[in-house]
Amino acid sequence: MNKSVSIVDYGVGNINSVANMLLRAGAEIRFARNSNEVRIAERIILPGVGAFDSCRRNLGAIPDLAESILEFARSGRPLLGICVGMQLLGSSSEEGVLPGLDIIPGKVRRFPSGMPGQTMALKVPHMGWSSVDADLSNPLFAGGLADFNRFYFVHSYYFDATTPANVAAWCEYGLRFAASIRKDNVFGAQFHPEKSHRFGLQMFRNFIAKT
Repeated sequence: MNKSVSIVDYGVGNINSVANMLLRAGAEIRFARNSNEVRIAERIILPGVGAFDSCRRNLGAIPDLAESILEFARSGRPLLGICVGMQLLGSSSEEGVLPGLDIIPGKVRRFPSGMPGQTMALKVPHMGWSSVDADLSNPLFAGGLADFNRFYFVHSYYFDATTPANVAAWCEYGLRFAASIRKDNVFGAQFHPEKSHRFGLQMFRNFIAKT
């Protein structure tokens, strides 16, 4: 029997790409466009693309949607934030002035310009394929992903977790940053699983089956 995943549709993020990859992973897809649809969901994915404040503003424009996501997180059911959706799980961002959801305490910071690479200064945004060093106990990285993986990143800001134990996977790009975060039933991926081919497909399978 397929397990359902509800994608929070609040006007940002490439939800069709996420939905298509989840379908390939065997999920039953639903879209949560209001607080009631979040509250009855089995699992939710919070996508996000663009600027932090823009995403947070869109989230706040739908009555009680942010509060329903907080209630969902407290319920123990699985929640996965992707890209800016992961950053919204934090407390605040240098990209804007609006508060995050503060589910996983931390501040979103901008990569410094001109970070040293092996042959030249690294460009911002961090864009392209990178491997991550994952926590072996994290169910998102089951099926061999903790040992061998390549995920697709596009971001200028990174999550600086208040508690290092909430970092589920690390990545190197001029500095060591959180590629994935976790607090109990709440997960985040700074990369885009929906653009990460078989590695992203396996991660979505893990989200469906292991959480």
